[in-house]
Amino acid sequence: MRKTTCFFVLLLAVLSLSACSPRPRADEPACNLDMGVRVSIDVTNALPRTVFDQLSRELGCNIRVSPFLWKPVTLHVEDASIWVILARVLPQIGGKYILNGSQLSIAPYTVIDRMQAFKGENQSRDLVERNRILQSRVPEGMRFTDAPLSSVLAEISQACGLEFKPWEDEGDRKVSIDLNGMTFEEAIKAVLTEVDGEGAVWIKLSYGFPRAYGQYWPWGYPPDRASH
Repeated sequence: MRKTTCFFVLLLAVLSLSACSPRPRADEPACNLDMGVRVSIDVTNALPRTVFDQLSRELGCNIRVSPFLWKPVTLHVEDASIWVILARVLPQIGGKYILNGSQLSIAPYTVIDRMQAFKGENQSRDLVERNRILQSRVPEGMRFTDAPLSSVLAEISQACGLEFKPWEDEGDRKVSIDLNGMTFEEAIKAVLTEVDGEGAVWIKLSYGFPRAYGQYWPWGYPPDRASH
């Protein structure tokens, strides 16, 4: 008897939840979403919904906007594309766009989105700093005579603060070269030309896993050795 009563109570609970759940929304009519449409918007401290409602009318398509986006928007643009408007509005509200076929949705950043953005900012900052170092000059008097490539790269690394390692098994190749007056990037090119190796070295990355190394080709990939 107790099992039967529990069964009916559970069944009634399921039926009640089913009755309270929202009905599936009917499919929205298809529309031709043209992100190249140019519009003018002039708002100050407006709700995001207000801005995107105007865009919806201009596009002739519904734009889904998360209710969790509430920060005010100030935007003054004339004859701007939808892409430009998204680029101006989304940073103000901490949101992102999702384009699925002809359906444009605006959603808040997730924790994962914020972590990826933070990682991307760090990588960009590291690359800018790396390029700055590579364009700076080597110390005066940096010259080598019949020195192993591994030792040459170690001394260059110590001077510039970046870490270079020989490519694969090229560390024992001998180098005789004068690097005075060169930038660090020019020095790496000159050294690799001297050893006539693969034209690449390993460089320690400032981001990612600890002690991770990536390929560094001073000429790009693949290196154009003939023109240097």
